[in-house]
Amino acid sequence: MKITQLNLYPIKSTQAYRVEQAVVNLQGLNFDREFMITELDGTFVTARKDKALYQLSAFPVSSGILIAHDNGEQYLVRYADFEQTQSSEVWGTYFDSFVAKEEVNQWLSQFFERAVQLRWLGEQSQRRVRYFDNTPMSFADSNPLLLVSEKSLQQVKKWSPVSVIMEQFRGNIVIDGSEPFAEEQWQQIQIGQVKFSVAQSCTRCILITRNLENLELDPKSEPLRTLKQHHTNEQGKPIFGIHLVPENSGVIRVGDSINILK
Repeated sequence: MKITQLNLYPIKSTQAYRVEQAVVNLQGLNFDREFMITELDGTFVTARKDKALYQLSAFPVSSGILIAHDNGEQYLVRYADFEQTQSSEVWGTYFDSFVAKEEVNQWLSQFFERAVQLRWLGEQSQRRVRYFDNTPMSFADSNPLLLVSEKSLQQVKKWSPVSVIMEQFRGNIVIDGSEPFAEEQWQQIQIGQVKFSVAQSCTRCILITRNLENLELDPKSEPLRTLKQHHTNEQGKPIFGIHLVPENSGVIRVGDSINILK
């Protein structure tokens, strides 16, 4: 089995930034979800509700991040634009993050039709991975990385009454796979020189029903409904993909083999 795609999401819930190789840090892929758009109180803005996020792309640059909107507008946000820290929240976890200056937030707010803020983790994240107390955490939902399999996607496509593409599942590491959902049995893997613990299977929500062409949610909640019918965990929640927690740092590349250790 090999890696077929590597994806970064420099700003949480925005478009993927595909790369051929990436540095793995303890908190995940370098540049992945190091920025986040929030409400004024620090609560994260999600593409589950705001399709405007899917109209934004982000590109890491030496001085910060370049944000591009689908309409052609661009804004270069510098690390120096983040001066003060405030409390932020992701799924009930609270931690400090840096808030961008007002000019940046005003530019972003026009796309959301309300006031929003851009947040940055800073050089050292104040958040930690649940059950891995010494592992720093990005703005990702619950774990540092998400691995998804093309073999598993093929099975979902067979079940689903609508077209399904891998991009809907927003994985960091895409592999070709061996058998559908075989990855859910893994406990520990190695890619290159990096070892990963498997934290849990990824439970799925309405986000995967957003059509990436028209950006609307599927009226029949597909493929979420299909997963609920055919592939759930012991609690009856739909799952697709596995969460990984790095055990060390290193570089991984498209084409690298996946070695199952446990």
